[in-house]
Amino acid sequence: MVHRRVLLWGFALLFAGQGARAQQAGEAVRMRAVIAKIEGQTLALTPEAGDAVSVVIAPDAVITRSAPARLSDIKAGDYIASTGVKGDDGLLHSTELRIFPAALRGVGEGQHPMQDPTKTMTNASVSEVVAAAEGQILKVQFGAETSELVVGPGAAIIAILMATAGDLKPGMKVFVSASKAADGSLTATRVFAQ
Repeated sequence: MVHRRVLLWGFALLFAGQGARAQQAGEAVRMRAVIAKIEGQTLALTPEAGDAVSVVIAPDAVITRSAPARLSDIKAGDYIASTGVKGDDGLLHSTELRIFPAALRGVGEGQHPMQDPTKTMTNASVSEVVAAAEGQILKVQFGAETSELVVGPGAAIIAILMATAGDLKPGMKVFVSASKAADGSLTATRVFAQ
């Protein structure tokens, strides 16, 4: 449950950049839901909170999905997002790490405090991967700044993959960022399927 909340918090941050675009078209709405039914480009969703809703997927919507990954999948040049806690050694130790596709490079770049003050979100490019006693040390860069992340064997590692509306299926859990029009209709600008 904690892993899921952290992942979704990370995607809320990732989708935050979409908010300005969504607000130009209407009120920004973000929700966690389960896909109940799909008809063409329309998703019937059962949100975690609230009543069932229908959402039309915008033609230019960004759709992504997650897939399990391994420590050995991380390489120099990757764009990653890491949830980390400061260790006794003064370094950030990754508890969860996501490998983004090239299309999402630069989204949410930087180091940001999380709601839990003991955790830090780092969105950055990997400049070097160094073998460590347990796991790896990732040297990362965001803007002009650099940092090091320790990624041990216990860290949850997830690959975020680009997807299409055809990859979405009933029963999938999704995080949706949408624009709400004056008539109440919802248009999804981003969909993340778990």
